[in-house]
This record gives sequence, C-alpha cells and structure tokens, in this order.
Amino acid sequence: MNILKNLGHIAQNVRAFLSRGLGGQSNFSRLVRRHRRIFSMLLCGGVALLSFFCAFVIRFEFSSLDGTSVPWINWFVKTSGLVLLVRLTFFQIFNLHKATWRYAGTPDVFPVFASVLISSIFLVPAVLFVWDGFFPRSILAIDTMLCFLLLGAARFSFRILDDLMVGIGASHQEKVLVVGAGAAGNLTVRAMLTRGLVEYWPVGLVDDDPHKKGTTIQGVPVYGPIKNIVDVAQKTKAQAIVLALPTANSSDFYKAIGHCKKTGLPLKTTPDLNQILRSSNVVTRVTDFRLEDLLHRRPIRSDVPEIQEFLLSRRVLVTGAAGSIGSELCRQIVEQGTERLICVDKDENGLFRLEHELKHICGDTDLTFFLGDIKSELRMGEVFENYRPEVVFHAAAYKHVPVLQHHPTEAILNNVGGTRNIAELANQHGVSHFVLISTDKAVNPTSVMGATKRIAERVVRSCNQRSATKFNIIRFGNVLGSAGSVVELWLKQIRNGHPVTVTHPDIERFFMTIPEAVHLVLYSATMGAGGDTFILDMGKPMKIAKLARQMISLSGLTPDVDVNIEYTGLRPGEKLYEELWTDQEKPKTTSHPGILIAPGEDSLSTELSGEIPILLNAANQNDRNACWEGLLTLVPTFQGRTNGEAHLPPDQASESTAS
Repeated sequence: MNILKNLGHIAQNVRAFLSRGLGGQSNFSRLVRRHRRIFSMLLCGGVALLSFFCAFVIRFEFSSLDGTSVPWINWFVKTSGLVLLVRLTFFQIFNLHKATWRYAGTPDVFPVFASVLISSIFLVPAVLFVWDGFFPRSILAIDTMLCFLLLGAARFSFRILDDLMVGIGASHQEKVLVVGAGAAGNLTVRAMLTRGLVEYWPVGLVDDDPHKKGTTIQGVPVYGPIKNIVDVAQKTKAQAIVLALPTANSSDFYKAIGHCKKTGLPLKTTPDLNQILRSSNVVTRVTDFRLEDLLHRRPIRSDVPEIQEFLLSRRVLVTGAAGSIGSELCRQIVEQGTERLICVDKDENGLFRLEHELKHICGDTDLTFFLGDIKSELRMGEVFENYRPEVVFHAAAYKHVPVLQHHPTEAILNNVGGTRNIAELANQHGVSHFVLISTDKAVNPTSVMGATKRIAERVVRSCNQRSATKFNIIRFGNVLGSAGSVVELWLKQIRNGHPVTVTHPDIERFFMTIPEAVHLVLYSATMGAGGDTFILDMGKPMKIAKLARQMISLSGLTPDVDVNIEYTGLRPGEKLYEELWTDQEKPKTTSHPGILIAPGEDSLSTELSGEIPILLNAANQNDRNACWEGLLTLVPTFQGRTNGEAHLPPDQASESTAS
C-alpha cells in the first residue's frame, strides 16, 4: 500500500511539473503565449528542415554520399533556404500559427495537409531551376510525406501529452457514470479526459441502446440498459452520476432519473443541457443536479438563420426586460448580432442584475438600460424618440391571477393602458415589427388578468389595421422556472419539510421552459405578416398533482408518506383547464412544427374603440363598478366573477354577478 501511495505522489508531482512546463503559468509558458505566432512558425520551420534532411537520409539509405560518391549535403545546404521560405509562406497562408495546439482535432488536419502539399507543388519547379534540373525528384516526394507526418505529430503531441497528464493520478478524481452514450455523452467524457473537467474520471457510460452496449467511447466502456445502473454503479465503484440526456423526451428523462436515484449516488448535470449540443468542442462545467433541471424538454438552437437574419443589425426594444420572459429574450437577442438592444423595465434591481449579466455576453451589441413604467406615455415616448427601435417585443405585464383579482384597476392600467401606449408609439415612430407576448388565460377568460390580456390583444390587432407596422401576437401557456412559478413554491415547501400545495386534484396546465418559449417567440416574429396570432405548441396539458408527485419522488422522498399533498381549492379567477385558442380562431400549422397560426380576428370595432379611454379613465378614478362594466363590454367571453364575488373561485361563486 505504501508503494502505491508513493507512486501516486510521484505521479502527481510529475503531472504538476509537466503541467507547469506545458500549459501552466511559468515564465516560459507566458512568453510562448505572448509570442505565439513567432514560436509557432519557428517550430513549423524546424519541422520543415528536419523532414527535408530526413528525406535525404532515407533516399540515400543513411549514407552521407550519393550514388556517385558525392556528398549530398551540398544539395541540402543550397536548397534548404528555399524550402524553408516556401514552406513558411504557405504555413502562413493557411494560418497554422493561429491554431491552439492543446485542442488540436480532426479539423486541424486539412490546413496542415493543404499547406504541405501546395508548397511541395511550388517547390518542384523552384528546386529544379536552382539545380538546373539535376536534383533527385524522389527527395521532394519523401519530404512531402515526412513533413505532413512530422508536422501533424508535433501539433497533436501537445494534446496527447495533455491527455496523458490528466490520466496520471486518476485515482484521486471522483469516479462517475455518464448516463447517455450519444453526442452529449461523448462530449462530456471527452471533457473529463482532457482539462475540461479534471476533477472527474469517467468509469463508464450507461445507455438503453442495445447496439451501444459493449462498445467504448473515448476508451470508456458502455453499459446498459439504464434500469441496471445500480449494478453498474457497484461494479465500477462509481461515486456520482452525470446526466447527459439533452434530447430525451420527458417520459424517458423521468424514468432515467428514477433509476439513478435508486443508486443513492449524487446526481450531477451540466448547467444547461441544451448548451451541450450547441458546441462540438467541450463541456465546461458540471454541477449538482437540481429539480429545476427536470424542466428540460428539447434542445434550443441559437444558430437559426431566420432569427439571425431578422435581428441582424437592427435596433430592438424589449419591455419588461428584467422579467423571466423579458430577460431570456434579451439573452437570446444579443446572440444574434443585433445592433442595439434597449431594455426597459420599472424594476430597478432587476434591471441592474440584467445589465451586469448582459455586459458579459453582449458581443458587439450596444446595450441601453432604461428605467421606466410602460404606463407613462411621456416616459415611453422618450425611449422611442431617443433610440428609434425597429423591432419591439412587448413582454411587460402583470401576470399573477389571484393578485389581480383584488387589484383590477392596476391590471387595467398596466396590461391595457401600457400596451396601448407602446403600440401607439410603435405606430408613430415607424417600427417595423411589434410583438405582443400574450397568454392562454386570454382565451375565454375567467380572471381579470386574462380579460386585460384579451383586451390588449384586441388593441394590438386594431393598431395593425391602420398602421404600416406589423403587429403580431404570440400566445402560450405557463413557463416553468419563472419567478413566482409553482415549481419555485414547491421546491421551497419540500426543502422546508412542509406539505406541497396543489389547488385541485384535476387541474391541468400547459407547460414550457423559458428558453424554449422565447426561442419560439423569436422564430414566430420572423413569420408575422401583421395581424396574426401565433400559438406555441405546448404539447399535452399536464396534471399539476402528477407534477407535484414527481418532484417529491425525485427529491428522494415518498409522496403522501414523507411529504403530503394538500389540496387548497381553486383560487380567484383560476380555471381547471386552460385553452390556447377560441372556437373561432381555428389555428393552422406553419413551417415550424412548434408554432401554429390563427388569422387575425376579434379586433376592436369602431364603436368599441371609444370604450378603451372610458375603461382607463375608470381605472384611474379607481371606479371598480365602471371597470367591471368595461371589462364585460370589451370581453364578451369574460366568465369571471365581478365586484363583490371577485374574491371567490369560479366554481364556488353564485351564478349572479354584481354590477
């Protein structure tokens, strides 16, 4: 045992020494980085001379004389300068000095091969001209092959040594099983075997694909199926499990997590599984698995040409920029090469946090952060006047259904009045595209929130009828992981040992992750012709009680044993089942499988357009009776309880409504 310990210490010392020499922070290492181009070209030039010299040695069978007993060294000396000049010229043309040697891969082979081959083609007439045609042509053929092999070996030697150093002392790393032997699993293992995730050592992969069982990835064996992971974990003496299942559907993902929990090992994941498939290079970080990671549905691409073309070099305004949807809109927009992003919100702290985050990822995008309330026409006019946005995403809104039941005047002023302000300013300043973020609660609404959002939709459609601006609406259901979402509440309840609260055993909701919803919002904006309502495909609605039970189970607890579920009853304005469109809208499919489109209908008629100022005036006067009358007039499908019964849930109030 002492011998093994000593060998382990020696291995660590060797690794540390080589790490400092090869890629650490030594003076020589810093000097090489500072003058990377010079050192790279010196090394390439040295390889070129070495291969040329070796070509002579091989050609003349390790003799210092040619066939006529004349030293061939004269040929080498007189020609080597020309060879070096031509080689270095083409090495420069193909940018060999720019490649990072530590991460050398197959894409680096082509420029090496092309530079050697093309420089050899130029060397043939040049050398024959210098020697007046009297020169062994086979020397150049041998030199071409040797130069390519030696240069390739030199470039890959650093990576090979780097990989070997990671393996030294692997017994001191945390042994992990990687669940998923696809592209994401391959990238995760590769990162662990290089310097991406040196604190982990892969001892196996687990996958349900029977064709992968018994194979290896990066030298790591693949086991299966996932249901046998308990046995695999014992066999490999794994200490943790890393999830690499970014393309798994929700059902398979839940099953895999359930099997993993039986091992009793800590679960880990990358911060965002979607990011794995965005890059073919490396996975940079692994964190503890969180229940929030269950919200994953499908990978989100950031390199969609339609979105890039739509946003490239444009000035984009996002209202409600500090909110859950607004902030994700800002993150995805800055990735598209937008000229300027104007972030508007009345939340000072949220805007501060967003500014701090975006400045680290904005690239060439100019960022503007504007503190202001959409209800202020004067303040919002200043934004449009000073920054002249070309595209507007209107995400600012009050959203909590029970809260707004008790504060209808504020809901009207913000969701209706604020939307009218932004839409009218967009029309006045010649904005190209205006996108309203709406909600499924606007369909046959039973709440003040839903009714105000329905009026906001009608306001936007009416603006489209008299404007050159393309006004469109994007409607979707609940987004998991947003501020104040049910998942956030449940996590707190589970961690504090409290019962998990569900309003009704039969209540269902459509769910979508925030990144997925925002991606589809951006794509929908590229298709809008004006006056359309785009409806995001939310999949099948999910019972809230089932989701709660899954979250309790995946916390390592047993529903109704360790954690009880309490049914609290429907809240004011809350439906049992949400709808994404009305019977009149009849949505159709689009070119994108995740987006439906409903033709523009239900805009404000001429006689009803005058009701908007009346409604807003009633809200400003805090006249609740007039507010309820206005909501019922403008939204005939409004099924909510009004006035004195507004505090009651829809299924508990009497059929009569106070006026």
